[in-house]
Amino acid sequence: MEENSDVTEKYLINFNEHVEEANFEIKIEHLNHHQKAEIEKLIDKYKSVFAKDKYDVGKVREYEARIDLLVDKYCSKRPYRCTVEDKKEIQEQISKLLDKKLIEESYSPFAAPVTLAFKKEDNKKSRLCIDFRDLNKIVTPQAQPFPLIEDLMIKTRNCKFFSTLDINSAFWSIPLRIEDRKKTAFVTQEGHFQWTCLPFGLKTSPAIFQRILSNILRKYKLTDFAVNYIDDILIFSKSFSDHINHLTQLLEAIKKEGFRLKFTKCTFASDLVKYLGHIIQNNTISPVQDNLISIKGFPVPKTQKNIRQFLGKINFYHEYIPKSAITLDPLHNLLRKNQKFVWSEECQKSFEKIKELLCSQPILEIFDQELPINIYTDASLEGVGAILKQTQPNGKEKPVAYFSKKLNEAQKRKKAIYLECLAIKEAVKYWQYWLMGKSFTVYSDHKPLENMNIKSRTDEELGDLTFYLSQYDFKIKYVPGKENLEADCLSRNPVLRPSENKEEQLKIINLIKLEDIQADQEKNEEVQNKKSKLIKKHKIYFKKVKEKEKIILSEKFSVEFMKNIHRNLCHIGIKQMLKKISPLYTAKNLTKNIKEVCRNCEICIKNKSRGQDKFGLMSHLGPATKPFEIISIDTIGGFGGSRSTKRYLHLLVDHFTRYAYILTSKTQSANDFVKLIKNISETKEIGLLLTDQYPGINSKEFKKFLNGKSIPMVFTAVNAPFSNGLNERLNQTLVNKIRCKINEKEKKIAWTTIAQECVNKYNDTEHSVTGFAPRYLLDGTNVTVLPNELKLKKPERDWLKDRKIALENTIKSHNYNKKLFDKSRKNYEFNVGDTVYVENGNKLNRRKLDELKIGPYEIVEKVSHSIYRINTDHRKSESNLFHITKLIPTPREEEEEDGC
Repeated sequence: MEENSDVTEKYLINFNEHVEEANFEIKIEHLNHHQKAEIEKLIDKYKSVFAKDKYDVGKVREYEARIDLLVDKYCSKRPYRCTVEDKKEIQEQISKLLDKKLIEESYSPFAAPVTLAFKKEDNKKSRLCIDFRDLNKIVTPQAQPFPLIEDLMIKTRNCKFFSTLDINSAFWSIPLRIEDRKKTAFVTQEGHFQWTCLPFGLKTSPAIFQRILSNILRKYKLTDFAVNYIDDILIFSKSFSDHINHLTQLLEAIKKEGFRLKFTKCTFASDLVKYLGHIIQNNTISPVQDNLISIKGFPVPKTQKNIRQFLGKINFYHEYIPKSAITLDPLHNLLRKNQKFVWSEECQKSFEKIKELLCSQPILEIFDQELPINIYTDASLEGVGAILKQTQPNGKEKPVAYFSKKLNEAQKRKKAIYLECLAIKEAVKYWQYWLMGKSFTVYSDHKPLENMNIKSRTDEELGDLTFYLSQYDFKIKYVPGKENLEADCLSRNPVLRPSENKEEQLKIINLIKLEDIQADQEKNEEVQNKKSKLIKKHKIYFKKVKEKEKIILSEKFSVEFMKNIHRNLCHIGIKQMLKKISPLYTAKNLTKNIKEVCRNCEICIKNKSRGQDKFGLMSHLGPATKPFEIISIDTIGGFGGSRSTKRYLHLLVDHFTRYAYILTSKTQSANDFVKLIKNISETKEIGLLLTDQYPGINSKEFKKFLNGKSIPMVFTAVNAPFSNGLNERLNQTLVNKIRCKINEKEKKIAWTTIAQECVNKYNDTEHSVTGFAPRYLLDGTNVTVLPNELKLKKPERDWLKDRKIALENTIKSHNYNKKLFDKSRKNYEFNVGDTVYVENGNKLNRRKLDELKIGPYEIVEKVSHSIYRINTDHRKSESNLFHITKLIPTPREEEEEDGC
């Protein structure tokens, strides 16, 4: 077939000479056919209100802006020097502004210099900026309320359709009072001009525009379904028909008042929109950025210096942290002289607990627009940080939100004054929805920034920062670094990446080149043989699959393409890969190969915690058919302090009767476990001991004791506590009982005494699995809740028969649990010589970003159906035993098939 021409959209409006025409198609794919037609019809009817370019500005008829000064004086500066290219660009923009009568020649004593700022879209210096910093210092502020997200939550309730409209070059739409035009005068190297309309960069411009557009919405009675935040208008409706009606009324008002809209920034009848820093949809409003992320994502300290920074921050909040000395003790221990830095489980718990407290009441307050606003900022060579605080009615200053952001490599090479100013700008931008139209104070430990006292514009980038800040009503006050430890801590431990917190959507890089597809298709015999039946566009061939035109790839090329996408998009899963590739491309075994690429990715296997196959079914040691045929040992720690110096509870359980023995101790030594076993072994014959790998149990002394008693020992696999599930469940039961009893008594009793009482009561209570009390199954003693007079009336139970029933109940319970456990797992047979990945230690001892799996390692022995010995080079033989559920087989190589 001949190469097809590009399809022309029904409504393709070339509004802006600087933007590709394709960007002007109406994005309404989420609507049905009828709804699309309605939106297209509406846009066509009001297409005259959409601007052709940024200079196509309407003029509001019945309003004008005014500029009042605090003092009767003028501001005048010489024009900034610039390159020949910049000078040419400035003159071209000045000519366009003159043609549109947005500016006029001036004879004013006021003169502000101009410069070019970088535009985010293309990173070129093409945005004309007037340096109104001196004028902004003497302009009278204008108080104007801005919309609150709390009000929107009420107004948008039950609404399902949302549109956003953006006023083109909004401030220029507002005429400036003639007598105030001279105050906006500016100079270039070629002339002296002044604005006839409200200029950008003036501190009062946002408040003026907010007031005028809000008045217009009220004038046309649109406030029930529309609100504006400066030049952004949000329309919300409960039904599509209402939404069309609301849009019509609003577009009619815009047309009558003389505004123009910027089409590329408008959205129509969407079910979800971004507004006031929040995502708004049906009965849901959620923040785009989390004001607590800088604390929640605070990195784990790696040095004593990091510990001091963190502790320095929380010194401000000791009065709000319950038992702060105890909570912080593990962190303080790391700062002791000659103390080796080891980040323990206790340190991690203390660290997480403090972060949780810093993000909750009573430390953190909710933002109150009526209270004073203070922002503390700091910059380091790592990043910038800030804390927003408000002085409460009781006079105490409390934090409201935290912010930190990493620097990019270019920023790290900047001067200190630039970084400190950048910290202010990024914090103000991050919280702009709270700060616009408000007076606030910024505290910085960089003295030259106080009151924006920058004597000379030392570089253009510093000027760009101050231009942005000059639109806000705030003061900068100097605070010594030792009094600004909180912001300093955040700047040295930043969370957000340099590219985060941009208003524009991030663009996805192009992962495949056109010439690569062409080269692949030239080698593809199937494509070359079927050219007449294929569709050719842009010099590449498409195949029609279910009414969709898809690019044809060979299987070999498509697999490499999949791997590239999988890596570049941060190892996305199968569903995301299918959504990304299948709508656009076709190839042999496309779906199968996507699954293979994702499942066989070594990085995913070793690092992902979800989305992987689970191997190994539930197995069972036993069941025990008589008392003490199988016993198991476990240890519970952390009991110290409750009127006893002992810290550990050692627990022994008989698997048949579920009878429990305990020993309380200060240590976990071999001697403790020997004492516990001796309680039974002197009168009972023990068949098998199951235990975790504690150092005391794994000692030569304990093993020698067991050999002397002819008691075989089986270790549970590494990091597999469920292998000793009976003990694990009993641990929880006993700890709960002890906790309840110790907090029940008014007079405090040693926990060791209460523990013995609890284990006795446990042994006298019917077990949920066997149906009988452990003491009854052991020796026939039955404790009942009947009065003594009634006990004799009840016939004696058949004790041996009840033991058989208990065994049947145990087997029945295991089979039920096995059915549930096996439901989501695959049966898999590993063999000696196979290579596998294993879990990277206990998750409590693992750092957040460490690999979850390590390997591959070789299987050297199959100990049982569920336990395997892996060659991990660990010096202790028992530490190389792994449960089958902890193993993941390495992907098996499959023979490559010839693809099209």
